[in-house]
Amino acid sequence: MLVAVPAIPTNRSQLWFFPSMVGSLCRTRAFRESLAPEIGGFMVFPARKFRLRTVGVGVLAVGLMLSGSPAFGMAGGLRTAGPGQVPVIAPMADFGTPTKIPVMGPSYVSASPDGSKVFAASTGGDLSVIDTATDHVTLTADLDYISAMKVSPDGSKVFLGTHLFEHHVTIVDAATATPSAKIAVDGPVQDLAVSPDGSTLYVTTQATEGPSDSPGAVHVINVASASVLKVIPVGRAPGKILLTPDGAKAFVSHGAEPSVSVINTATKTVSSTIPLGVASLGGSMSPDGSRIYYPKLFGGIAIVAVASNTVIGEIATQSDTWAAPPVFTPDGRRAFFVDKTPDRQEGRETIRGDSFLTEIDLDLNTLSSPISLTNGGPSMYSGPLNLTMSADGTRLFVVGTGITVLNLPSLKAAGAIDLDFDVAPGTLTMLPDGSKGYFSPGTQRNYLWALPTPRDSNAWKDYNSDGATDVLARDSSGSLWLYPGDANEGWLPRTQVGSGWNVMNLIVAAGDFNGDGNSDALARDAAGDLWLYPGDGDSDWLPRSKVGVGWNAMTAVVAPGDFDADGKADVLARDAAGDLWLYPGNGTGGWLPRAKIGSGWNEMTAIMGPGNNVRPGNDVLARDAEGILWLYERDQSNEWLPRVLVGVGWNVMSAIVTPGDFDGDDVPDVLARDSSGVLWLYPGSGSGGYAPRVQVGAGWNVMTAIL
Repeated sequence: MLVAVPAIPTNRSQLWFFPSMVGSLCRTRAFRESLAPEIGGFMVFPARKFRLRTVGVGVLAVGLMLSGSPAFGMAGGLRTAGPGQVPVIAPMADFGTPTKIPVMGPSYVSASPDGSKVFAASTGGDLSVIDTATDHVTLTADLDYISAMKVSPDGSKVFLGTHLFEHHVTIVDAATATPSAKIAVDGPVQDLAVSPDGSTLYVTTQATEGPSDSPGAVHVINVASASVLKVIPVGRAPGKILLTPDGAKAFVSHGAEPSVSVINTATKTVSSTIPLGVASLGGSMSPDGSRIYYPKLFGGIAIVAVASNTVIGEIATQSDTWAAPPVFTPDGRRAFFVDKTPDRQEGRETIRGDSFLTEIDLDLNTLSSPISLTNGGPSMYSGPLNLTMSADGTRLFVVGTGITVLNLPSLKAAGAIDLDFDVAPGTLTMLPDGSKGYFSPGTQRNYLWALPTPRDSNAWKDYNSDGATDVLARDSSGSLWLYPGDANEGWLPRTQVGSGWNVMNLIVAAGDFNGDGNSDALARDAAGDLWLYPGDGDSDWLPRSKVGVGWNAMTAVVAPGDFDADGKADVLARDAAGDLWLYPGNGTGGWLPRAKIGSGWNEMTAIMGPGNNVRPGNDVLARDAEGILWLYERDQSNEWLPRVLVGVGWNVMSAIVTPGDFDGDDVPDVLARDSSGVLWLYPGSGSGGYAPRVQVGAGWNVMTAIL
């Protein structure tokens, strides 16, 4: 490990780095007391936390100190060493180790609705079925040339279109990877869409010339009978097809015509043609189905109102070529788009324009908040870029020859995934639960990358479902207040979310304890009864329920997250004898059998979690009687690793909170209140240490509990 300590007191602005043998020195009282007047303590940084891919985080935080609030087992604070500090390089979030899966030229990749399978198809006709639990190919099929692929809503069928030599759609049984039907169509297949109930397939085909001359069309296919119900002419080059959420309308863009055809799916006729002025290769529909955003071939984005079948606005872009359609957060409140300055010619050399990630103002129909993706941005790419949104809307993946991960709502870089791939930008397909993504380099390579992308929601506290971490605080009158974070080191306006909470002698932010996707709270009353207060995801509570009795026997209770790695929120509790117990949550608001996981913990004056900034949830922080702060982690077998000293002198703060990621960089942070009531944020660096503190509040000494 490395320890950051100040120089001789005659020059307090310097920092010196000492090797690991200073660990024993750190534990001596004389050494700690000699430093306390100068810097108020110091921080130990475990060197093993540092990874190769890094971002600068500024100056080094050297003091993290705590003093307790015994009733709640949480207290503390951090101090930095002052100006002139040495910058440190700290890694961003760890996304695990990618797995390479051998498959033939994966140009089309789709996941089953339940996330158990991924289907990868090549243009040459190779279909691979991947078990997502093992990331092994379990089934393969050698079929005709493939130009489009879709999976049925129930995951039982895979639909494949062809475009060379023969023109047809093949229905494949997903369980066996064997074709069950082949349906002839009139031209090369461009795109497929499936009705919400899975009964009808819509197929766009291009026009053909010659003896079997046919116009471009949409083929309407009955899936059960594997028969064409109707062929609807829609121009020579129909491309992407979008269905409304209710399946009542289909919108077909044209690569060679400046319009969009609207099909009434009940009558199977073209009900309207929407002029765009310039052709578009495809668009994206807002989650509520009210609007479609069509990037145009020579720049600009046309906005189509689904209800009226009209263009209601246009967004100006810097790009002078077609770009990938925007992506939306699941709630439809935010949309993002990759813009690009035009390429320029310098002599015989073409200089690529700069790419920018921009947010679409959905009210004003403008682009805002540009983030450079080529010069000084979170990653360096050339060529077109794709965007993929996580299922929960908390991460945005910028996909090029590698992947940059941006945290939402802050748009701060959470990390980067370097796949050692330098040909053409690929695509990323996420599993429905967001736990994993599959990166395809297309026809350039014969493999897929399986990328772990989990986010432990049980270590994050978001009570209003906006993607930002929040804080709960109880004042002296017993009123409970929600302080919504803005994911950028600040707050949104507070709201009162309860009264009479002074009857509780312990309150814990429990994560999603009942498995409904919302953050909850646990509270113990004077009788020792433990109550679950389920959050409703909208800054309020559902009816409470009693989930335990006799909890007044516990001297400390902490909710670190998913401690046993089963995907459910857990609780740790210390009894009067000093034994530490794991109370595994069952994911529905109850418990699995408890297990003893430690003894001798009564020497600790405070226990809290999560403490690991890289892999939070399976760890705790604990302060001993000497004021030393220790990190306790568990391995994959749920055994304790040797504890790590992470700080000394934790005695100047009256409260400490580990709320999760408060500043929007996907790394857990610390909030601490000093004796004057000032609230400080100590941003986690992702390496086990903390960046310099930032004041985020004042007057917090009126609060009797902060969580």
